[in-house]
Amino acid sequence: MKKYDAVVIGSGASGLTSAILFSKRGKKVALLEQSDHLAPLLSGFDRLGVHFETGFHYSGILGKDEAGGFLFDELGIDAPVRQCQKEDYDVAYLVDSKRSFRMPLGVQNWIEQLNEFFPHEKEGIKKYFDLVKQTIDATPFLNIHKRHYKNEEFFYFNADKKTLKEVLDECFKTDEIKSALSFSTSLYGTPPSKSSFFLHCCCGAIMYESAWKFVGGARSFVNACKKVLDRNGVDIFLSSKVNRISLKQDLKVLTLDNGQQLECDFCISSIHPKELIKIAPPEIYRQRNLDRIKNTAETPGFFISYAISKNPQKYNISNLAFLKSADFLNDHKDSMYINFSENLPQAVQFSMRVNSNSKQWDMPRDEYKKTKEQMMQKIKSIVNQYRPDIWENMNFVEQATPLTMKRYTNYYGAYGMMHSSNDAAIMPITKIPGLFLVGQAVVAPGLIGAMISAFLLDKMFGLRK
Repeated sequence: MKKYDAVVIGSGASGLTSAILFSKRGKKVALLEQSDHLAPLLSGFDRLGVHFETGFHYSGILGKDEAGGFLFDELGIDAPVRQCQKEDYDVAYLVDSKRSFRMPLGVQNWIEQLNEFFPHEKEGIKKYFDLVKQTIDATPFLNIHKRHYKNEEFFYFNADKKTLKEVLDECFKTDEIKSALSFSTSLYGTPPSKSSFFLHCCCGAIMYESAWKFVGGARSFVNACKKVLDRNGVDIFLSSKVNRISLKQDLKVLTLDNGQQLECDFCISSIHPKELIKIAPPEIYRQRNLDRIKNTAETPGFFISYAISKNPQKYNISNLAFLKSADFLNDHKDSMYINFSENLPQAVQFSMRVNSNSKQWDMPRDEYKKTKEQMMQKIKSIVNQYRPDIWENMNFVEQATPLTMKRYTNYYGAYGMMHSSNDAAIMPITKIPGLFLVGQAVVAPGLIGAMISAFLLDKMFGLRK
């Protein structure tokens, strides 16, 4: 039986960050991943010689003088990033008014462009962006690059439980602008009526000022992390799923699906919380907390169709969304967007939000195939209605459904557990000393939220020393 100071379960952004942080402390660390390669949802895949992104397209605050850049420096990660430019950033086609709104970079640019599109909403636009700034400025983990905080300050979470919908309703009169400003909820999985405004600021609004891509895609981030792991002597176990965590005095014993066992002082789980409570000792949480985790709703899933553009020079944007005023009222249940990569030939991704209910996707193979065909026809109908030139220029090579997601995470939702405004936050510590939880469920979905969750754990160790 191998003995480690720390074992990290799962190699997503939070798992990679946790393994690096513990190894930086001089600990002997093992990193376990059930897939046959690191960070499968971040790394993307190749088809016909073209690379497709899966779990990452862009993120806010990754610049050198921003929180994400600070985290990279702290970890020693040399991941090349570049800032998105206006001409290749998001475009929202506002269906009702038949206008294309190019989402700019820079808060002042947002304000000016929204004022131009919605001149009768100027007062609300100012109020909204003032609230965004106040919330971001008051959140320590989004400002660690600006000032030194006491460790306990990092556990401050905005106490205002207003939903994004409530804030937008207070600020604006027309649903079209509400739909445009709430579309980014599709990128973190909690709809406007359930997302706290605080969560929206941490996930979506941080990209108003700047948005970044990894040069070479998210796999360049994974490769940069791998270099640090190798340099720090972290043992990486691939194709290694944990079946059980048991206790042996003060040690945690992890039994893998191949029968191998690892002992550790600290066990850090970055897998889905519902999966953790299945394999952990029963005393991991109080019963009411166990029930809350079991009953927490999953984020929606996506049906995604991957294509190769026959004319890669034709589109100079990264994303295109078709937005109706009614989308805000129905929580963007049928939201759809198209992502254009920088690859040559160009990889294109058509994503449509769908229900992540397991009953909808546990079906016979023939029925599953038929459902995929129906989804493809629905996407085709939407695209051809507004941009027929796009569809006719594509060579489709692959599809993915919530069932595809389940193969990697054991769940159908795109972002794991939903962060609803009235739910209590899941903290990194458990009732079992030395057993911790990190990942999207702890702070917020997305790259920054996942990485910050590991840093919170690191700060918690600081509190205990």
